[in-house]
Amino acid sequence: MKKKIIITLSVVVAVLLLIYGGLVIYIYHMAKQNNPVKSDAIVVLGEAAMGGTSCFGAICQHRPKLTPHYNVCLESRIDHAVSLYKDHYASKIVMSGGTDTSDNVNEAETMKTIAIKDGIPASAILLENKSTSTYQNLLFSQKARKKAGLHSAIIVTDPPTNARAGLVASKLHYNYTLSPDENSTCTHLSNYVLIEPLAIMYYFLSGKI
Repeated sequence: MKKKIIITLSVVVAVLLLIYGGLVIYIYHMAKQNNPVKSDAIVVLGEAAMGGTSCFGAICQHRPKLTPHYNVCLESRIDHAVSLYKDHYASKIVMSGGTDTSDNVNEAETMKTIAIKDGIPASAILLENKSTSTYQNLLFSQKARKKAGLHSAIIVTDPPTNARAGLVASKLHYNYTLSPDENSTCTHLSNYVLIEPLAIMYYFLSGKI
């Protein structure tokens, strides 16, 4: 009896490891899928708006003054979306992201500010400013797009999240292509082998993919 239990547990563990390993491979594969086509809108998934504090100017030599600055990961993502817009892949950009509880700064509003500084007209930007997860990013953005008559989308996020974003978009019946920010310096090994596999499993178990 004890031997059967051990064998059963071993089989279960082996299956789980195979599934987990398959997810890691899938995430790495999808991270390289960057095939945008001309669409109605570019949907940019948000993340923390502010990236900490920095000290600027000569005053720093004597009395440091900490000044909040934008999250460089988010700036890089916006830069990619701006490039797609300027290359005429879409005429509208949907900025999606709610308010960060840590600093009370809204992601979508911050993303709009960055994009306007990069030369995007305010009239070309739509905001979805309530979402707090990748699933909500895509769900709430879908409602905003449909209301504006925008039916197809290029989804922009970081490479590790590309797989999960695609799975959610398929679940929500998006007409979409994926274009991750390949210039991002903010992705780490842990995103591929720990964070995203666990996130995908959670999304699967909760019916979000």
